[in-house]
Amino acid sequence: MSDAYSALEEMLVYRAVGGLRFTQGSPVMPDVWIHYGLHGQPLDLLIGPNWDSKSADLSRALEERLTGALGDRQRNLVLGRVRLAHTQNAVAVTFTLAQLVRVALPLSRWWHHYLLEPRDGLPTGELATLLASPLHREHLREALLRGFEGKPFELNLETGKPARRNERHVTSDFVWLARIVGLLALLLREHPRGLQEEDSPQTVVESLLRRPEAVLDAFLALLRGVQSPEPGQEPLWSINRNRRVQLALIESMSTIKADAARRVFSVTGRDIRWAIVDSGIDATHLAFRRRKQDGQLVSRQPFSPRPGSAGAPLDERQWQNHTRILATYDFTHARDLLSARNVEMVPLAVRQKLTQRGVQEALQSALETHRRGPGINWAQWEPVFRVPHTRQYLTSEVPVHKHGTHVAGILAADWRADDDADDAVEPSYLSQDRGGSRLGVCPELELYDMRVMNEQGESDEFALMTALQFIRFLNAQHEHVELHGANLSISLMHDVANHACGRTPICEECERLVGSGLVVVAAAGNSGRVRYIAAEGGGFDEGYRSISITDPGNAPSVITVGATHRSQPHSYGVSYFSSRGPTGDGRLKPDLVAPGEKILSTVPGNREEPMDGTSMAAPHVSGAAALILCRHPEFIGKPNDVKRILCQTATDLGRERYFQGAGLLDILRALESV
Repeated sequence: MSDAYSALEEMLVYRAVGGLRFTQGSPVMPDVWIHYGLHGQPLDLLIGPNWDSKSADLSRALEERLTGALGDRQRNLVLGRVRLAHTQNAVAVTFTLAQLVRVALPLSRWWHHYLLEPRDGLPTGELATLLASPLHREHLREALLRGFEGKPFELNLETGKPARRNERHVTSDFVWLARIVGLLALLLREHPRGLQEEDSPQTVVESLLRRPEAVLDAFLALLRGVQSPEPGQEPLWSINRNRRVQLALIESMSTIKADAARRVFSVTGRDIRWAIVDSGIDATHLAFRRRKQDGQLVSRQPFSPRPGSAGAPLDERQWQNHTRILATYDFTHARDLLSARNVEMVPLAVRQKLTQRGVQEALQSALETHRRGPGINWAQWEPVFRVPHTRQYLTSEVPVHKHGTHVAGILAADWRADDDADDAVEPSYLSQDRGGSRLGVCPELELYDMRVMNEQGESDEFALMTALQFIRFLNAQHEHVELHGANLSISLMHDVANHACGRTPICEECERLVGSGLVVVAAAGNSGRVRYIAAEGGGFDEGYRSISITDPGNAPSVITVGATHRSQPHSYGVSYFSSRGPTGDGRLKPDLVAPGEKILSTVPGNREEPMDGTSMAAPHVSGAAALILCRHPEFIGKPNDVKRILCQTATDLGRERYFQGAGLLDILRALESV
């Protein structure tokens, strides 16, 4: 954590009337305020609807307050800048500080019921009326200034005299809001790029705090002319940052006894389907080809880009005869698509890609319905997000980033030495149970490629939530369970001071997914190591960071996986980089550990490379869960039972529980226990 972050957190967010506090009651999460101060504006936000409102209603309310009586052209320009988009349970938008306070906050219950006393019977719009009246505004200014100075601030806003309990006066929440917003407004006026590059950020904040009248004037100026929403319109519950997603960067099979389990129980993952929510899977890779009964490939060269080539599949049905990647969906541009009001508002590069896929009409139809409808019509959006498995895939849709293909290979590769005459296989990497194959945990598992990371390995919370909601839609469309589980080898940093642990937007989305019957496996994260500044002599001391589990690994019902050595876990224990528990609210995490060091697996272009991280550990556990479902279909739709079996049969490595969880994954023992 930087000096600038610490200064803003302590002196700005938690410095309250009467001293330092450790919580705050506004709908704005603390790190939202902090990041405005750190990086300037605008800031990408994820806004949650109230329990009795829909995200579509919240989105429309924000749009109306933002654009008002603007004409269509101006309205589209404004909406294009803020990229207002909604999916189930969340609205994404890019707002300046002024837009956050003027447009979003007045839609919250907190704005109407917690800034003025007494709370009962507070008319909608009274705060805006008080701000508009010169007399009330002066009394309000005096009360807030007294609050800044630590003096009694409960003044009657009609008379300016000390208020009785039943007379209208400001609350400590209002003093806090005025202080934090005014200070940020003044800070961004004098330091437009924020404090991130300042040499002495604490000095800057302290100097601003010594100018209470300037801070208050900045706050009141920002609120001048603010409009009240319609009576009873309180659809906003929370305002969060739209956090960036990070990638939680074959001897390991014997370490978890996957090879023995396949031999003893004759299970390979057949008829089980798993979603890989990641950077994309190379569907043409030899490791994911379908095989005949005799083990030979259905076709050695089915994916030829040359028109008219013999055996070249021309449609998705033919592709599925050759690959176990059943479908590919691309959510990397979900925000661009869901924020557009018409096709012309979709960025040109995205439109060109969709034109190549031949889904222009589907996009137009989906946008028209989305603009008018109460929620998301996933059936209309399905062809827009789908990446067709056609010849076009070969030239422009094979993923560039290797992470997703690597994760998929650990889970489901079946790559044999004689598949390609030019294939050079290192003897130490060969599995002995299938004549020199390089096998994942479930070599017959079928996969869905859910792309949320772009070519640079970048994504955000909104795209990830969109993908998980779409997975629930896919299962709801079938009479059978189409997808049995999902692997999330990704991380979003969680700060315990900013949000209830396990209750962030992405964690709650994962809980819904588990509640719908899917096994969800998540990487614990790679934040276990930390370097401390030495107290004496300069330099650094090495250590580990507790409470470092990342989201969505903090979600209670997901299976959270830490990393260990690929072949000697009893000797080397838990990997130094693997995130440690407990969670911020005191729960045991990770749930268990699996190999995550120097794991050799597939990468795009019929190649393989070693990679490290809890990203590599998670698919081992996904594979174990899939083998249980394959062997015992009665557990399909019962993810909590699958989690219990895996944790109860794990091998104790003799390490601290917040390092190893239940212990090392043991697939053979898990299958034997049922």
